[in-house]
Amino acid sequence: MKTEIRLTEIRDILEKEKINNIYPIYINWIKTLLPFWKEAVIRIGELKDFDQKKLDKHLSVIENSFSLMEDWRFERIKYIKARRNEIDSAISFIRNRALDKEVSKYYFAPICRNVASLLRISLYISTHGYGDDQIPTCIAQAIYELSFCHVLLPFDTSDFIWFLPKGASIHTDNKDDLDNYHMMIENAGKKFEIMDAIQEYNNMAVKFWRNFEKPIPWNYPKDIFTLEFENISKNLHYSAINAFHNK
Repeated sequence: MKTEIRLTEIRDILEKEKINNIYPIYINWIKTLLPFWKEAVIRIGELKDFDQKKLDKHLSVIENSFSLMEDWRFERIKYIKARRNEIDSAISFIRNRALDKEVSKYYFAPICRNVASLLRISLYISTHGYGDDQIPTCIAQAIYELSFCHVLLPFDTSDFIWFLPKGASIHTDNKDDLDNYHMMIENAGKKFEIMDAIQEYNNMAVKFWRNFEKPIPWNYPKDIFTLEFENISKNLHYSAINAFHNK
């Protein structure tokens, strides 16, 4: 598999920049997830026959989320933990409900989990949950995770950790280990015989990095919310949990 630019290369370039200069660019990339986030909440609400008042609350929170996150990051307003928890709850809604039987049979479900991961990391960054020295790594990985969403690969990448060789890790004291991320994705791609899609995802990440200062909108097809499919990702998730508890 050809990887034209590796995570460590992106991270090393970002480390030379001031975090408050690259944060606005980064958060604009994460904002491209906003339409999907809202549509996912609405669709899950339909499938779960969820209380409309609670759904409306989530949607209202989502609408104001990025304004709050930016203001908290730059300390323009007082940080209020209750407001942060509301945003986190709206993120958890799509991540957790994506595994429910009424939802998981639809193509958008595993994509929800990747989107939620990106949103949650942005929330942590915005509320100073990560040190400035950690943020370049988070942003570098976000570029690849965003490309995974754009290519519409129906897998939760957090479950791909099981495709790392024994003893290998991604986030360790050895900064070069970050590039094990690429090996993890490639191994998963070989396992599920989706290497053409993985190459497309790599190419997309390169495109994103080359256009880092100009975020690219996510024009996903609307039928992902109604298209049924075999959710291999859900099976992988529960297999991973069982393997962890039985090791």
